[in-house]
Formats: sequence, structure tokens, C-alpha cells
Amino acid sequence: MICDICGNNSGRIRYVTRSYGSGKKLIIIENIPIVSCSHCGESYFSAETLHEIERIKIHRDGFTHEQSVSVAVFAQDQVNTTGIQT
Repeated sequence: MICDICGNNSGRIRYVTRSYGSGKKLIIIENIPIVSCSHCGESYFSAETLHEIERIKIHRDGFTHEQSVSVAVFAQDQVNTTGIQT
């Protein structure tokens, strides 16, 4: 597949999970196709994929089911600039 960013024939489709919103408005969309280029390192959604993501977000009740998930909070004050826990 030709990469829209660099024009090289190194674009490949991968499937990712993304979250949108927060709290009670959080929605997680799985299996989203994303183009990743091994030549330039860029990853991007096609226009069609972005339109479908927006459609899912708008009509979320018809696409979603509730599921509980574990949530962790990253403790920024636990890590210094060298990445070593203090």
C-alpha cells in the first residue's frame, strides 16, 4: 500500500484500539484499521475510517455494550527524569 505521507510502497494496515472521551462519556473502539508506514514511521487513519469513528461516537448506543475495565493512574511524581523510580 502506498503511504499517503511519504509516497513509498511501505504502508501496511494494522488494527488498533483507541479510547475517546472520559468518565461516563468514555468509549473504547477496538479493531480500528490504521495505516502504518515502515519507511517514514508515520501512522494515520484514512478519511473513511475517521468518518466511521465519528459515526460510532455519535450513535454509540447502537454500537456499544457495557463492560467493566480496570483503570490505573500513572503517578508522575514516582518517576524522575531519568525514568528511575524514586
